[in-house]
Amino acid sequence: MDDREAAWGAVHEALPARWHVGPVVYDPGRRAWSVTAHGPLPGRGKAPQTVSGIGADEVAALRDLDDHLRGVPRPDGGRLEELNRRLRQAYLAGAEEQSQRAEGHGLTEEELGRVLDHYPGDVGERREP
Repeated sequence: MDDREAAWGAVHEALPARWHVGPVVYDPGRRAWSVTAHGPLPGRGKAPQTVSGIGADEVAALRDLDDHLRGVPRPDGGRLEELNRRLRQAYLAGAEEQSQRAEGHGLTEEELGRVLDHYPGDVGERREP
């Protein structure tokens, strides 16, 4: 079983009775993947309860949804998002500065791609052992 299958299995295991899961979709505005679970229809004119997961890829979004469904405690998301944004900016600024010193020019598109491939990930992001 691969990571994707395991993540889907965990989500289906955590779903309350009569709930269903929508597709995993990419949101270019957030630059992230998301997936939403919907509860049963509560009655005429009322929206069903929903729980969503967001992540850097399909598996991360499914794991985030699984955590929400199981009630895994979360740190303050706003502060964590701000910290991760600042860390990513500092990482890229450091790479740009290193390129200026070593190569005498800023990062090329190819070099930027390699730098991003080596980014260690956001704080609070689930990692495989």
